[in-house]
This record gives sequence, C-alpha cells and structure tokens, in this order.
Amino acid sequence: MDFTYITVLDFASGKVCQYNLADVGDNYLFEDKDEPQAEEVEQLLIDQGHRLKDCEWMMHADPTINQIKL
Repeated sequence: MDFTYITVLDFASGKVCQYNLADVGDNYLFEDKDEPQAEEVEQLLIDQGHRLKDCEWMMHADPTINQIKL
C-alpha cells in the first residue's frame, strides 16, 4: 500500500494536521519508503511539535478527509 500521508488528531491543540511524506519525509531515513515503521513516524510527529500521548495518527494514501454526518 502507498502510505503517502499522515493525518494526526492532536487533542492538545484541538487540530487535525496532515503531513505529506513527499514534503517532510526526505528529512527522515525511513528503512522502507513504502511502509515506514511506527517508531519512524512517531519521531517525525515529535519533530513537528506533537506530544504522542495527546495524539492519534494514521497513515494513508488518499489526502481526502471524509466527514460522516450523524
């Protein structure tokens, strides 16, 4: 699977952030460019100013964030 984007729910800031690995990934030496490991992604998030205990994140290929209406 092509993991191109990381979307972060940052509960401390109340924001949803999205990172494109094509933009920020060059600063990191991911062992497997097609499927970075959780530890590698977590370091990227820390470097972007997130506190891991206050975040949930996911990797995905589609930059669209779909909303579910209740």
